[in-house]
Amino acid sequence: MIHPRLSVSEICTYPWTLADELVLWDSLGLHHVGVLDAKLNAHGLDQAVNALTSRSLGLTTLICTDQFDLGAPETWNATRDEVNQDIDLAATLGTSVYLTPGPGPGRSFDELTDALAAAAAPCVAHAAAQGVRLAIEPSQRTDRSYVHTLPAAIQVADRTGLALIVDLGNCWREPDLAAAIHQVGDRLAVAQLCDVLAHERGGLPAGTRVVPGDGDMPVEVFVQAVLDTGYTGNFELELVGPAVEAEGLESATRRGVDRANTLLEKVLP
Repeated sequence: MIHPRLSVSEICTYPWTLADELVLWDSLGLHHVGVLDAKLNAHGLDQAVNALTSRSLGLTTLICTDQFDLGAPETWNATRDEVNQDIDLAATLGTSVYLTPGPGPGRSFDELTDALAAAAAPCVAHAAAQGVRLAIEPSQRTDRSYVHTLPAAIQVADRTGLALIVDLGNCWREPDLAAAIHQVGDRLAVAQLCDVLAHERGGLPAGTRVVPGDGDMPVEVFVQAVLDTGYTGNFELELVGPAVEAEGLESATRRGVDRANTLLEKVLP
């Protein structure tokens, strides 16, 4: 039986269509999933929403696949329209919306944060009016984010009004992970689970995501630190990268669900 606070992100099966994912989700007996706006739109938005609601699949996250070009203010209105459409959908489906902060080569952290605050301000206000949490995900990917650590993400959250996604796959390098998560506190919108290789193994580089229990991370410590913030939301499995691709996305997702389910049953019986 699937733990009621376990969710699975579409990132786990990113190349698949929503139709194929629905078959997998049905077989797993999931209660919650995280989705990408691009996949919903590719399926047909009305049909996608009906497919989710007819299965009583709750949403944990709605990923906005666009992001603000922080160096091009003339593009912000178009991006705001896309983000606000996701916020409206999230208000209907009862979920959080998140995006990545955007890259920033050649510009300072303060300059980029000021730009993000200005770009996102109308969306932050719209989300608040709709009762939706709009968040960013600090990421190790420099092509998607200039924010790479939880302390930096907290600064950005406080200066922009955006909430935060805390993903073990992106914050595993924190020298004191539990303390960093505690500092996030109620800025936390959603927690995401995986495991990570801390050192090169079998030709896979450090930082490679793997199924929980296959890597080097104290995943249970991560979950407990998240709970210690007062977080009452779901834990979303997010697997991606060469290890899961080599295994096969379905196999890795099934094993990931089984391992995460066992962990949550232990910590949250």
